[in-house]
Amino acid sequence: MRKLASAVALAATSALLAGCAGANGAGGDIAEPETSNEAGSFPVTLTHNAGETTVESQPQSIVVLDMAALDTLDAIGAGELVTGVPASDVPTWLSDDEGIDYTQLETVGTMKEPDLEAIAKLNPDLVVLGSRSASFYEEFSQYFTTIDASVPWDQDDYSKRVVDMVEMLGDATGQTEAADEAAANIGDKLAEYSDTAADKGTALVLMSNGGEISMHGPKSRWAPIYDVFGFEPVQDDKADEGHKGQKISFETVQELNPDYIFVVDRDAAVGNTEAGTTAEQVMDNELVASTTAAKEGNIVYLSSERWYIVMTGASNFVAELDEIAAAIQ
Repeated sequence: MRKLASAVALAATSALLAGCAGANGAGGDIAEPETSNEAGSFPVTLTHNAGETTVESQPQSIVVLDMAALDTLDAIGAGELVTGVPASDVPTWLSDDEGIDYTQLETVGTMKEPDLEAIAKLNPDLVVLGSRSASFYEEFSQYFTTIDASVPWDQDDYSKRVVDMVEMLGDATGQTEAADEAAANIGDKLAEYSDTAADKGTALVLMSNGGEISMHGPKSRWAPIYDVFGFEPVQDDKADEGHKGQKISFETVQELNPDYIFVVDRDAAVGNTEAGTTAEQVMDNELVASTTAAKEGNIVYLSSERWYIVMTGASNFVAELDEIAAAIQ
């Protein structure tokens, strides 16, 4: 912590000297991101998963340690404010030629292991944490204006709370109008797809990892399958044992005999090519083939990047809902 404090102090001093040079020296004025404040006003006090944080003025430098938050900031027009990210975790649609290539920004560690000194050197106005970095909140908030933008799935109303998080990030960046539009779009999707699978029977969500499978229930990152579309879980809530779920055998899959099976390939999501076994290969066996889901053609392989890595982002969450809707038509 002493090393981090020194780095923060050094970064702040460097920023101050740079500001003086810009005002009085040959360097000229410092360019700032052109981002509309829209209907936003500061200071603003935000309520988030870790408590309350006051943002004194519109941030001009944001470090983002969560891909859902990055997806949301990009969607509401605040992407130009982002100065540091876990570059190796950036989803493909945020590293293309059509928008900002976030993989080219300063790298600040990973989502689970942020580089504190790298963040301090950026001297950010705001640090945004998420589900994989939430445990750093107490530490980070001592040095930076910090918010926890995670949407815990062990609480009720997961999908509705995604809307709240989008609006909160809009308030945090001054992009309230765009955030309200994005939140309204999600709300419209939730209404459109509400209970559209209520008459389609039971669902089982499986995650494939290193040749093994685990099942996940309504209180998981795959909650929308249940709390939006209305699938009946093939197992009770006790099936969930944290974010890793509960490991099960293919004999159990056969016994549960769900009407739909939704599969996420974790190895594909994290780029683990050493496993050597895709989710499709793992699921290709006689026990799975004997289930109603297999016989009816209702085994759905979800986008692993969207469902495992990003989850609740403003554009990503809509894409997830559309993915389920298309699969059950």
